[in-house]
Amino acid sequence: MDAILIILSSTWKFAATFPVAIYLFKMTFTEIILYTNVGGFIGIIVSLFFSKGLILLWNKIFPGKSGTKRKKKKKFTKSNRRLVMLKSKYGMPGIAILTPVLLSIPIGTFLTTKYYGKKRTNYLFLALGQVIWSFIYTIVLTQIKLNI
Repeated sequence: MDAILIILSSTWKFAATFPVAIYLFKMTFTEIILYTNVGGFIGIIVSLFFSKGLILLWNKIFPGKSGTKRKKKKKFTKSNRRLVMLKSKYGMPGIAILTPVLLSIPIGTFLTTKYYGKKRTNYLFLALGQVIWSFIYTIVLTQIKLNI
């Protein structure tokens, strides 16, 4: 039952599952790496299909309008500015690195699908970033646990 909870929670908010797995469920290093990455991979796959469907639905409801009408000026919010800055400054490597840490897996996968979805290898970068962060989190948190 503990493994299912870790897998399900790591599909949504990857970074938050490590303290729960280590301190609450007292899982081993191998179990943590296995369960969090399985959950992360499931999260990427589900978010990929959901993001593609959401983008298609959005484009169907709000198709691009052509003509000589003046375009309305886009309204930038604080979160829109952050996303544009993230994309322009860091690109796909930045999204892959920040997805497990700051962004959630669904948001990182949505951004990858929207801006970099043409190349399937970009989803492998998301998965690779997730695997690297899982080792970092597990090593650091288990060392903290041992020192306490």
